[in-house]
Amino acid sequence: MSYRKFARDVGFIGAVQVLTSLGNFFLLPIVTKSLGTHYYGLWAQICITVSLISPLALMGLSMGLIRFLSSETKKEVIKEAVYSILFFVTISGFLASFLLYSFAKPLATFGFKDPEATYFIQAGSLLILLSVIEPVSLFYFRVFRQIKKFSLLTLFEAFGKLLFILVLLKMGYGLLGVIAATLFVQSVIILIAFLTIISQIGFVIPRFTYIMEYLQFSLPLTPNALIRWITESSDKYLVTYFLGLESVGVYSAACSFGSLIQLFVGPLQLILLPELSKLYDENKIDEVEIYMSHSLRYFLLISIPAVFGLSALAKPLLSVLTTEDFLSGWLVIPVIALSGLLAGVVQIFINTLFIIKKTKAQTYINLAGAVSNTLINLFLIPSVGIVGAALSTLFAYFLMAALCMHMSLKYFKHDFCYLDIAKSILSSMTMYFVISRFGILSISGLFEAAVIGMIIYLLVMFLLGGFSDRELSLVKKCLFGVKNSLVKIIGI
Repeated sequence: MSYRKFARDVGFIGAVQVLTSLGNFFLLPIVTKSLGTHYYGLWAQICITVSLISPLALMGLSMGLIRFLSSETKKEVIKEAVYSILFFVTISGFLASFLLYSFAKPLATFGFKDPEATYFIQAGSLLILLSVIEPVSLFYFRVFRQIKKFSLLTLFEAFGKLLFILVLLKMGYGLLGVIAATLFVQSVIILIAFLTIISQIGFVIPRFTYIMEYLQFSLPLTPNALIRWITESSDKYLVTYFLGLESVGVYSAACSFGSLIQLFVGPLQLILLPELSKLYDENKIDEVEIYMSHSLRYFLLISIPAVFGLSALAKPLLSVLTTEDFLSGWLVIPVIALSGLLAGVVQIFINTLFIIKKTKAQTYINLAGAVSNTLINLFLIPSVGIVGAALSTLFAYFLMAALCMHMSLKYFKHDFCYLDIAKSILSSMTMYFVISRFGILSISGLFEAAVIGMIIYLLVMFLLGGFSDRELSLVKKCLFGVKNSLVKIIGI
C-alpha cells in the first residue's frame, strides 16, 4: 500500500466522516427538541450503559481481527478466523443483553434514579447484542482495505438512523421510537455486511481453531474497555447521581458537539492500524515512523482550528440546534473539544503499542486516566457542576497523551512538527477572533460562519507557509477533480 493510496483512502473516509457527522448533526436537534432534557438524558444514559457492557462482551476480539488478519492471505485461515470470532461474540453479546434486561429495574432505581426508566432499559438491552456483532462485521472490510464498502455502510447507518428516528418521533413514539429505529438500522447493517462476507469468502461452521490465540492477545485489552469507559463516560453517571437526569441531558448535548473533534482521527485510525501492523511485520520500521509523523501532523492541522471554531460557535450551536434548556452547557463545548484533540493524539500513539503487542502498557495508561478522572470528578462535579466534569476529562486525556508519547518514543522516533503546529495555532486564533463576533441565529448562519472560518484559517496558513508545495499541489488536483466531476454532473 503506497503512501499516496494511504492518503487517498484517508481522504475518502474523511469525506464520508463529514457526511456522517452531518447526519448526526441534524439528528441531535431532532432528538433534543422532541425528547427534552429528561428523556434525552435517559437516552444518553442508555447509550453510556451499552458502551460500557458491549466492549466487555466483545473481549477485544475486533482488535484481534485487525492485528492477526491484516497480513493474512490464506483464505481458509481468514474464513475460520472471521466466523469463529463472529459466533463467539454473538453468544457473549446475547448473554450480556440478557443480563442487562434482567437487572434493568435496580439499574433504573439506583443508577438512573428513575424507576420508570426500567421499560426503556429493557427495550435498549438488545443494543448490546447488535453493538457487539456490528464492529466485527464491519472490521472485516477495514482489515482487507475495502474502504468503499465500509464507508457506504457507515453512511447508511448514519442517515438510516436519521430517517427512521425522525419518522418514529413524528408518529409520537418518543424515546421508544429512538431505540426501535436504532435497533432496526443496526440489524440491517449487520445483515448486509454478513451477506457480503459470505459472497466473498463463503460460509463455514467454525471449529474455533485460532480462538485461543486471538483471546490471548485480546483479553488483556478487555479491562482497557472498562477503564476507558470510566475515562470517557463515567462522568455522566456521576452527573446523574449528583445533579439528576436533566443535567446529564444538558451535559450530553454539549459533549456531542465538543466530541466532534474525534471524528477527525477516525479516518486515520481506520487505515493506520492495519497498515502499521503490516509494515511492522515486514520490519519496515522507518516507514512506520513516517506514517506516524504524517498522521499526527495532519490530524493536528485539522483538529486545532476545529477546537477554536467550536469554541467560538459554542453558544450559537446550542441556541440554534437545541432548546433554551440546553443553553447552560455552552462552556462545556470548548473543554470537551480540547479533550477530543488530546484523545485523538492518544489514539494515534496507542497504535505503536498495539503493533509491538505491549497491551499491558496501554492498560496502565488507561488506568491512570480513569483514576484521575474519577477522583477529580468527585471533587469538581458537586462544586462546579457539569463544567467540572468536562475539566476532569480534559486532565485525564492530557495525562494519557503524555504517557502514550513517552512510551511510544521508547520504540520509535517521531517528528512532532512544532513549527507547523505553532502556525496552525496562530491561524486558528485569527479565525476565532473573526467568527466569534458573528451574530448567528440560524443553521445557515452556522454554516456560513464555519465556511468563512475555514477560508480564513487556510489563507493565514498559506501566508505563513504552513503547507508544503506537495500538499498545495495535492489540494489543486483535488479541487480540479471536484470541478471536473461537477462539470460532468451538470453538463456544462
